[in-house]
Amino acid sequence: MATTGEHGATPPGWFVAPGESDVLAWLSLALIIVGIYALVTLYAAFDRWAERESHGTPLAKTIPTMLTIALLYEIFPLGHFHIFLPISAILIALMADWSRFNLRGAAPDAAHDQASKTGEKTGEGDHV
Repeated sequence: MATTGEHGATPPGWFVAPGESDVLAWLSLALIIVGIYALVTLYAAFDRWAERESHGTPLAKTIPTMLTIALLYEIFPLGHFHIFLPISAILIALMADWSRFNLRGAAPDAAHDQASKTGEKTGEGDHV
């Protein structure tokens, strides 16, 4: 075993002296950034596909919201957040889907009511 320095031991291979550049740390940081970018890019592609496929279904917003929450739990340590945060996000998405799916027929009535208030003709049942 070769000895160097005053202490009589060789430094380990990963040791970097003060003032020198640590190439392994920069390479590891770049690899982590590229990995996170690839994960988010793949998730975004899957999310767009899932949204296209779920168009017109009752859970068009809920499923992407649940996927987003799952991704956040995978990437970030969300253990210190209260469980009501993701549950409330899912409930908000469920209510948005419910209102969009069940109140779809209310939009023409609202347009007809607005037209009758302004005195415009809607073309339905207007006889001269």
